[in-house]
Amino acid sequence: MRFVFINHCHPNTKHICATRMREFSYAITKLGHEVILLTEVFPGKAAEISPEETRKKIKSHNFKSPLYLSIQPKGHPLIKRLRKKQLPWGIRQVVVICYFLYYKGVFTDWRKGSQIYLHPIADTFKPDLIWATFLNTDAWNIAKDLSKIAKISWVGDIKDPWGIYIPRPLRTFLAKHFDTCLALSTFSKFNSNDVTKWFKAPTTTIYSGYSECNSKPVNIANLHKINISLTGGIYNYNALKELIWGVKIWFDRLTEIEKSKVQLTYAGHDAEAVKKVMHQFNNFCHINLIGFIPLEKLKEIHESSIANLYIKIYTTFHHKTIELLSAGRPVICYPSEIEEAINIANRSNVDLHSCNKAEDVAQALSKSLNTSSINVSNNEFLQKLTWHNQSIKLEALFKKILDLEKIHKNRRIDI
Repeated sequence: MRFVFINHCHPNTKHICATRMREFSYAITKLGHEVILLTEVFPGKAAEISPEETRKKIKSHNFKSPLYLSIQPKGHPLIKRLRKKQLPWGIRQVVVICYFLYYKGVFTDWRKGSQIYLHPIADTFKPDLIWATFLNTDAWNIAKDLSKIAKISWVGDIKDPWGIYIPRPLRTFLAKHFDTCLALSTFSKFNSNDVTKWFKAPTTTIYSGYSECNSKPVNIANLHKINISLTGGIYNYNALKELIWGVKIWFDRLTEIEKSKVQLTYAGHDAEAVKKVMHQFNNFCHINLIGFIPLEKLKEIHESSIANLYIKIYTTFHHKTIELLSAGRPVICYPSEIEEAINIANRSNVDLHSCNKAEDVAQALSKSLNTSSINVSNNEFLQKLTWHNQSIKLEALFKKILDLEKIHKNRRIDI
Protein backbone atom coordinates (compact mmCIF):
# COMPACT_ATOMS: atom_id res chain seq x y z
CA MET A 1 0.00 0.00 0.00
CA ARG A 2 1.02 3.61 -0.53
CA PHE A 3 0.53 6.21 2.17
CA VAL A 4 1.09 9.94 2.53
CA PHE A 5 1.84 10.96 6.12
CA ILE A 6 1.50 14.66 6.98
CA ASN A 7 3.15 16.37 9.94
CA HIS A 8 4.12 19.99 10.46
CA CYS A 9 7.54 19.25 12.00
CA HIS A 10 10.38 18.24 9.70
CA PRO A 11 11.74 14.76 10.62
CA ASN A 12 15.18 16.21 11.44
CA THR A 13 13.73 18.66 13.97
CA LYS A 14 15.25 18.09 17.41
CA HIS A 15 11.91 18.12 19.16
CA ILE A 16 9.31 15.58 20.22
CA CYS A 17 6.92 17.05 17.60
CA ALA A 18 8.89 15.24 14.87
CA THR A 19 9.22 11.86 16.56
CA ARG A 20 5.83 10.17 16.11
CA MET A 21 5.41 10.57 12.34
CA ARG A 22 9.10 10.08 11.58
CA GLU A 23 9.27 6.79 13.47
CA PHE A 24 5.97 5.47 12.14
CA SER A 25 6.86 6.39 8.55
CA TYR A 26 10.01 4.31 8.94
CA ALA A 27 8.23 1.43 10.72
CA ILE A 28 5.45 1.22 8.12
CA THR A 29 8.00 0.98 5.27
CA LYS A 30 9.59 -1.94 7.14
CA LEU A 31 6.24 -3.72 6.81
CA GLY A 32 6.57 -3.49 3.03
CA HIS A 33 4.56 -0.34 2.31
CA GLU A 34 5.56 2.91 0.58
CA VAL A 35 5.41 6.20 2.48
CA ILE A 36 5.83 9.87 1.67
CA LEU A 37 6.22 12.06 4.76
CA LEU A 38 5.10 15.59 3.92
CA THR A 39 6.27 18.32 6.32
CA GLU A 40 7.33 21.94 6.48
CA VAL A 41 10.96 22.66 5.65
CA PHE A 42 13.54 22.40 8.39
CA PRO A 43 13.66 25.77 10.23
CA GLY A 44 15.86 28.22 8.34
CA LYS A 45 16.15 26.02 5.26
CA ALA A 46 14.70 26.31 1.76
CA ALA A 47 12.56 23.60 0.16
CA GLU A 48 14.66 20.53 -0.58
CA ILE A 49 13.19 20.06 -4.07
CA SER A 50 10.99 22.12 -6.37
CA PRO A 51 7.50 20.98 -7.38
CA GLU A 52 8.87 20.28 -10.88
CA GLU A 53 11.39 17.85 -9.43
CA THR A 54 8.84 16.11 -7.22
CA ARG A 55 7.69 13.66 -9.89
CA LYS A 56 11.27 12.64 -10.70
CA LYS A 57 12.05 12.29 -7.00
CA ILE A 58 9.05 10.03 -6.43
CA LYS A 59 9.84 7.85 -9.47
CA SER A 60 13.51 7.39 -8.55
CA HIS A 61 13.14 6.93 -4.78
CA ASN A 62 13.82 3.55 -3.17
CA PHE A 63 10.76 3.14 -0.99
CA LYS A 64 12.44 0.73 1.36
CA SER A 65 12.72 3.94 3.38
CA PRO A 66 10.27 6.87 3.53
CA LEU A 67 10.52 9.75 1.08
CA TYR A 68 10.69 13.07 2.93
CA LEU A 69 9.16 16.02 1.07
CA SER A 70 9.36 19.40 2.79
CA ILE A 71 7.31 22.47 1.96
CA GLN A 72 8.35 26.11 1.97
CA PRO A 73 5.64 28.30 3.59
CA LYS A 74 4.29 31.07 1.35
CA GLY A 75 2.62 34.39 2.05
CA HIS A 76 0.54 35.35 5.09
CA PRO A 77 3.08 37.67 6.80
CA LEU A 78 0.62 38.37 9.62
CA ILE A 79 0.75 34.70 10.62
CA LYS A 80 4.53 34.76 10.64
CA ARG A 81 4.48 37.78 12.95
CA LEU A 82 1.94 36.00 15.17
CA ARG A 83 4.23 32.98 15.63
CA LYS A 84 7.21 35.22 16.32
CA LYS A 85 5.13 36.97 19.01
CA GLN A 86 5.52 40.31 17.23
CA LEU A 87 1.84 41.24 17.45
CA PRO A 88 0.50 43.18 20.44
CA TRP A 89 -2.07 41.70 22.79
CA GLY A 90 -5.56 42.15 21.37
CA ILE A 91 -4.47 42.11 17.74
CA ARG A 92 -2.94 38.70 18.34
CA GLN A 93 -6.27 37.30 19.56
CA VAL A 94 -8.17 38.85 16.64
CA VAL A 95 -5.74 37.33 14.11
CA VAL A 96 -6.04 33.87 15.67
CA ILE A 97 -9.85 33.94 15.67
CA CYS A 98 -10.09 35.34 12.13
CA TYR A 99 -7.68 32.78 10.70
CA PHE A 100 -9.42 29.89 12.42
CA LEU A 101 -12.83 31.10 11.22
CA TYR A 102 -11.80 31.80 7.62
CA TYR A 103 -8.87 29.43 6.96
CA LYS A 104 -9.55 26.79 9.65
CA GLY A 105 -5.96 27.07 10.87
CA VAL A 106 -3.07 29.36 11.77
CA PHE A 107 -0.35 27.73 9.66
CA THR A 108 -1.97 28.89 6.45
CA ASP A 109 1.38 29.83 4.92
CA TRP A 110 2.47 26.17 5.14
CA ARG A 111 -0.81 25.05 3.60
CA LYS A 112 -0.47 27.57 0.77
CA GLY A 113 3.07 26.39 0.06
CA SER A 114 1.87 22.78 -0.14
CA GLN A 115 -0.63 23.27 -2.95
CA ILE A 116 1.84 23.03 -5.85
CA TYR A 117 3.10 19.67 -4.52
CA LEU A 118 -0.26 17.94 -4.18
CA HIS A 119 -0.98 17.18 -7.85
CA PRO A 120 2.50 15.67 -8.45
CA ILE A 121 2.04 13.49 -5.36
CA ALA A 122 -1.46 12.40 -6.38
CA ASP A 123 -0.59 11.74 -10.04
CA THR A 124 2.83 10.13 -9.62
CA PHE A 125 2.74 8.40 -6.24
CA LYS A 126 -0.97 7.44 -6.46
CA PRO A 127 -1.47 7.03 -2.70
CA ASP A 128 -4.10 4.72 -1.22
CA LEU A 129 -4.63 6.66 2.02
CA ILE A 130 -3.55 9.80 3.88
CA TRP A 131 -2.62 9.94 7.58
CA ALA A 132 -2.23 13.41 9.09
CA THR A 133 -1.40 14.26 12.69
CA PHE A 134 -2.90 17.07 14.72
CA LEU A 135 -0.14 19.26 16.00
CA ASN A 136 -2.00 22.00 14.19
CA THR A 137 -5.13 21.92 12.05
CA ASP A 138 -3.34 22.77 8.81
CA ALA A 139 -1.90 19.25 8.62
CA TRP A 140 -5.54 18.21 8.38
CA ASN A 141 -6.34 20.99 5.92
CA ILE A 142 -3.57 19.70 3.64
CA ALA A 143 -4.90 16.16 4.10
CA LYS A 144 -8.35 17.33 2.99
CA ASP A 145 -6.85 19.15 -0.01
CA LEU A 146 -4.88 16.08 -1.13
CA SER A 147 -7.85 13.81 -0.42
CA LYS A 148 -9.97 15.81 -2.84
CA ILE A 149 -7.30 15.85 -5.55
CA ALA A 150 -6.33 12.16 -5.26
CA LYS A 151 -9.92 11.03 -4.59
CA ILE A 152 -8.89 9.00 -1.56
CA SER A 153 -9.76 9.00 2.13
CA TRP A 154 -7.80 10.46 5.01
CA VAL A 155 -7.32 9.46 8.63
CA GLY A 156 -6.75 12.01 11.37
CA ASP A 157 -4.24 11.44 14.14
CA ILE A 158 -4.68 13.12 17.52
CA LYS A 159 -1.16 13.69 18.84
CA ASP A 160 -2.22 16.60 21.09
CA PRO A 161 -5.58 16.80 22.90
CA TRP A 162 -8.20 18.73 20.94
CA GLY A 163 -9.79 20.02 24.13
CA ILE A 164 -6.55 21.67 25.27
CA TYR A 165 -4.99 23.00 22.07
CA ILE A 166 -8.07 24.36 20.28
CA PRO A 167 -9.71 27.51 21.75
CA ARG A 168 -12.95 26.60 23.51
CA PRO A 169 -15.35 28.60 21.25
CA LEU A 170 -13.90 26.94 18.12
CA ARG A 171 -13.76 23.26 19.11
CA THR A 172 -17.16 22.20 17.75
CA PHE A 173 -16.94 24.52 14.74
CA LEU A 174 -13.57 23.12 13.62
CA ALA A 175 -14.54 19.52 14.39
CA LYS A 176 -17.46 19.81 11.95
CA HIS A 177 -15.07 21.11 9.28
CA PHE A 178 -12.86 18.03 9.66
CA ASP A 179 -15.64 15.44 9.92
CA THR A 180 -14.70 14.01 6.51
CA CYS A 181 -11.98 11.83 8.06
CA LEU A 182 -13.08 8.19 8.16
CA ALA A 183 -11.31 7.37 11.42
CA LEU A 184 -9.10 8.83 14.12
CA SER A 185 -5.95 7.33 15.56
CA THR A 186 -5.00 8.74 18.93
CA PHE A 187 -1.79 9.14 20.90
CA SER A 188 -3.43 7.74 24.05
CA LYS A 189 -6.70 6.61 25.57
CA PHE A 190 -6.81 10.02 27.24
CA ASN A 191 -6.85 11.62 23.78
CA SER A 192 -9.53 9.17 22.61
CA ASN A 193 -11.80 10.09 25.51
CA ASP A 194 -11.16 13.77 24.86
CA VAL A 195 -11.75 13.80 21.11
CA THR A 196 -15.03 11.85 21.20
CA LYS A 197 -16.64 14.93 22.74
CA TRP A 198 -16.42 16.62 19.33
CA PHE A 199 -15.88 13.93 16.68
CA LYS A 200 -18.11 11.04 15.60
CA ALA A 201 -15.36 9.11 13.77
CA PRO A 202 -14.25 5.87 15.50
CA THR A 203 -10.98 6.10 17.44
CA THR A 204 -8.07 3.68 17.77
CA THR A 205 -5.27 4.25 20.27
CA ILE A 206 -1.84 3.90 18.65
CA TYR A 207 0.85 4.63 21.22
CA SER A 208 4.11 6.25 20.20
CA GLY A 209 6.57 3.47 20.82
CA TYR A 210 10.22 2.85 21.50
CA SER A 211 13.07 1.28 19.55
CA GLU A 212 13.66 -2.40 20.18
CA CYS A 213 16.85 -3.31 21.99
CA ASN A 214 18.41 -6.73 22.49
CA SER A 215 20.99 -5.60 25.03
CA LYS A 216 21.08 -7.31 28.42
CA PRO A 217 19.88 -5.39 31.50
CA VAL A 218 22.53 -3.15 33.03
CA ASN A 219 23.77 -4.14 36.48
CA ILE A 220 23.57 -0.76 38.21
CA ALA A 221 25.62 -1.96 41.18
CA ASN A 222 28.67 -2.46 38.92
CA LEU A 223 28.70 1.12 37.60
CA HIS A 224 31.22 3.67 38.85
CA LYS A 225 28.60 6.46 38.85
CA ILE A 226 25.18 6.74 40.41
CA ASN A 227 23.40 8.40 37.51
CA ILE A 228 19.93 9.94 37.67
CA SER A 229 18.35 11.05 34.41
CA LEU A 230 15.85 13.87 33.92
CA THR A 231 14.28 13.89 30.47
CA GLY A 232 12.08 16.19 28.41
CA GLY A 233 10.40 19.54 28.77
CA ILE A 234 10.34 21.44 32.07
CA TYR A 235 6.77 22.68 31.86
CA ASN A 236 6.58 24.11 35.35
CA TYR A 237 9.51 25.77 37.10
CA ASN A 238 8.05 25.26 40.57
CA ALA A 239 7.53 21.55 39.83
CA LEU A 240 11.18 21.33 38.80
CA LYS A 241 12.25 22.94 42.08
CA GLU A 242 10.17 20.45 44.09
CA LEU A 243 11.57 17.52 42.11
CA ILE A 244 15.18 18.64 42.56
CA TRP A 245 14.50 19.31 46.24
CA GLY A 246 13.45 15.67 46.52
CA VAL A 247 16.70 14.60 44.83
CA LYS A 248 18.66 16.71 47.32
CA ILE A 249 16.83 15.20 50.32
CA TRP A 250 17.83 11.75 49.04
CA PHE A 251 21.38 12.92 48.29
CA ASP A 252 21.89 14.29 51.82
CA ARG A 253 21.09 10.86 53.27
CA LEU A 254 23.86 9.10 51.29
CA THR A 255 27.33 8.24 52.54
CA GLU A 256 30.21 10.48 51.45
CA ILE A 257 31.45 7.79 49.06
CA GLU A 258 27.98 7.46 47.48
CA LYS A 259 27.65 11.25 47.18
CA SER A 260 30.89 11.44 45.20
CA LYS A 261 29.41 9.09 42.58
CA VAL A 262 26.10 10.90 42.02
CA GLN A 263 25.45 12.61 38.68
CA LEU A 264 22.25 14.21 37.38
CA THR A 265 21.96 14.03 33.58
CA TYR A 266 19.41 16.25 31.85
CA ALA A 267 18.35 15.58 28.24
CA GLY A 268 16.05 18.20 26.76
CA HIS A 269 15.62 21.80 25.65
CA ASP A 270 15.35 23.41 29.08
CA ALA A 271 18.94 23.07 30.28
CA GLU A 272 19.03 26.65 31.56
CA ALA A 273 16.08 26.03 33.88
CA VAL A 274 17.75 22.91 35.30
CA LYS A 275 21.03 24.77 35.67
CA LYS A 276 19.29 27.62 37.51
CA VAL A 277 17.51 25.33 39.99
CA MET A 278 20.65 23.33 40.68
CA HIS A 279 22.47 26.60 41.36
CA GLN A 280 19.77 27.54 43.89
CA PHE A 281 20.54 24.27 45.67
CA ASN A 282 24.29 25.00 45.60
CA ASN A 283 24.99 22.44 42.85
CA PHE A 284 24.92 19.66 45.43
CA CYS A 285 25.95 17.04 42.84
CA HIS A 286 27.59 16.92 39.42
CA ILE A 287 25.22 17.83 36.56
CA ASN A 288 25.50 16.79 32.92
CA LEU A 289 23.41 18.92 30.52
CA ILE A 290 23.29 17.16 27.14
CA GLY A 291 20.36 18.78 25.30
CA PHE A 292 18.30 16.90 22.71
CA ILE A 293 20.11 13.73 21.58
CA PRO A 294 19.26 10.75 19.30
CA LEU A 295 16.90 8.19 20.79
CA GLU A 296 19.54 5.43 20.72
CA LYS A 297 21.96 7.44 22.87
CA LEU A 298 19.16 8.53 25.18
CA LYS A 299 18.19 4.89 25.67
CA GLU A 300 21.73 4.07 26.82
CA ILE A 301 21.53 6.80 29.46
CA HIS A 302 18.15 5.58 30.68
CA GLU A 303 19.36 1.98 30.93
CA SER A 304 22.36 2.97 33.05
CA SER A 305 20.50 5.30 35.45
CA ILE A 306 19.26 4.22 38.86
CA ALA A 307 16.02 6.05 38.03
CA ASN A 308 14.63 8.11 35.16
CA LEU A 309 12.74 11.26 36.12
CA TYR A 310 10.34 13.57 34.30
CA ILE A 311 8.06 16.52 34.99
CA LYS A 312 4.32 15.97 34.45
CA ILE A 313 2.13 18.62 32.83
CA TYR A 314 -1.67 19.02 32.83
CA THR A 315 -3.66 15.82 33.05
CA THR A 316 -2.55 14.44 29.67
CA PHE A 317 -0.64 11.30 28.74
CA HIS A 318 3.11 11.60 28.03
CA HIS A 319 5.10 9.57 25.52
CA LYS A 320 7.96 9.83 28.03
CA THR A 321 6.20 7.27 30.22
CA ILE A 322 6.58 4.48 27.65
CA GLU A 323 9.98 5.71 26.53
CA LEU A 324 11.36 5.58 30.08
CA LEU A 325 9.66 2.33 31.08
CA SER A 326 11.28 0.67 28.05
CA ALA A 327 14.70 1.12 29.70
CA GLY A 328 13.72 -1.40 32.37
CA ARG A 329 14.70 0.98 35.18
CA PRO A 330 12.45 2.65 37.78
CA VAL A 331 10.66 5.81 36.62
CA ILE A 332 9.92 8.79 38.88
CA CYS A 333 7.29 11.35 37.93
CA TYR A 334 6.41 14.64 39.60
CA PRO A 335 3.66 15.71 40.03
CA SER A 336 1.56 12.53 40.09
CA GLU A 337 0.60 10.63 36.94
CA ILE A 338 -2.81 9.85 35.44
CA GLU A 339 -4.43 6.42 35.69
CA GLU A 340 -3.56 5.43 32.10
CA ALA A 341 0.19 5.81 32.68
CA ILE A 342 0.02 4.02 36.04
CA ASN A 343 -1.87 1.10 34.47
CA ILE A 344 0.74 0.76 31.70
CA ALA A 345 3.53 0.75 34.28
CA ASN A 346 1.75 -1.87 36.39
CA ARG A 347 1.33 -4.15 33.38
CA SER A 348 5.00 -3.68 32.44
CA ASN A 349 6.24 -4.66 35.93
CA VAL A 350 8.59 -1.66 35.85
CA ASP A 351 8.30 0.65 38.86
CA LEU A 352 6.62 4.00 38.21
CA HIS A 353 6.81 6.20 41.30
CA SER A 354 4.03 8.78 40.98
CA CYS A 355 5.07 11.50 43.45
CA ASN A 356 3.12 14.29 45.12
CA LYS A 357 5.88 15.87 47.22
CA ALA A 358 9.67 16.08 47.55
CA GLU A 359 9.82 13.37 50.21
CA ASP A 360 8.08 10.97 47.81
CA VAL A 361 10.85 11.62 45.28
CA ALA A 362 13.54 11.00 47.92
CA GLN A 363 12.00 7.69 48.99
CA ALA A 364 11.56 6.60 45.37
CA LEU A 365 15.26 7.23 44.70
CA SER A 366 16.24 5.24 47.79
CA LYS A 367 14.20 2.29 46.58
CA SER A 368 15.50 2.63 43.00
CA LEU A 369 19.12 2.47 44.13
CA ASN A 370 18.51 -1.14 45.18
CA THR A 371 16.15 -2.17 42.35
CA SER A 372 17.35 -4.61 39.68
CA SER A 373 16.79 -3.85 36.00
CA ILE A 374 13.96 -5.53 34.10
CA ASN A 375 14.86 -7.52 30.97
CA VAL A 376 12.71 -5.63 28.47
CA SER A 377 13.40 -8.04 25.59
CA ASN A 378 11.59 -10.76 27.60
CA ASN A 379 8.77 -8.47 28.74
CA GLU A 380 5.72 -9.48 26.71
CA PHE A 381 3.70 -6.38 27.52
CA LEU A 382 6.45 -3.86 26.79
CA GLN A 383 7.23 -5.60 23.51
CA LYS A 384 3.71 -4.72 22.36
CA LEU A 385 4.65 -1.04 22.70
CA THR A 386 7.63 -0.99 20.31
CA TRP A 387 7.39 1.18 17.20
CA HIS A 388 7.27 -2.03 15.16
CA ASN A 389 4.36 -3.61 17.00
CA GLN A 390 2.39 -0.38 17.22
CA SER A 391 2.94 0.07 13.45
CA ILE A 392 1.33 -3.36 12.90
CA LYS A 393 -1.69 -2.04 14.78
CA LEU A 394 -1.64 1.11 12.63
CA GLU A 395 -1.36 -1.01 9.47
CA ALA A 396 -4.42 -3.00 10.57
CA LEU A 397 -6.38 0.25 10.95
CA PHE A 398 -5.39 1.36 7.45
CA LYS A 399 -6.32 -2.03 5.95
CA LYS A 400 -9.69 -1.98 7.70
CA ILE A 401 -10.51 1.43 6.24
CA LEU A 402 -9.44 0.45 2.72
CA ASP A 403 -11.35 -2.84 2.92
CA LEU A 404 -14.51 -1.00 3.98
CA GLU A 405 -14.06 1.40 1.08
CA LYS A 406 -13.83 -1.52 -1.35
CA ILE A 407 -17.05 -3.01 0.04
CA HIS A 408 -18.90 0.30 -0.34
CA LYS A 409 -17.50 0.79 -3.85
CA ASN A 410 -18.61 -2.70 -4.92
CA ARG A 411 -22.08 -2.08 -3.51
CA ARG A 412 -22.38 1.09 -5.60
CA ILE A 413 -21.30 -0.84 -8.70
CA ASP A 414 -23.86 -3.61 -8.01
CA ILE A 415 -26.63 -1.03 -7.69
